Amino acid sequence: MIAVQRPARRALTRRQKLMLLAAFEIMVAGFTQATIHPYRPGVAVEIPVIPGHVIV
Repeated sequence: MIAVQRPARRALTRRQKLMLLAAFEIMVAGFTQATIHPYRPGVAVEIPVIPGHVIV
């Protein structure tokens, strides 16, 4: 059987590491914001007197 060598994996570049870090930070910030200010959509049956009040 012939052994086939695969090319060695290259390490991530600094730019790729920074992009991964930025994506992770955005994801964490989104989860944090979702827990602090959850979005609960509802159906407005009539125009409420107080803005932001809906039936959930």
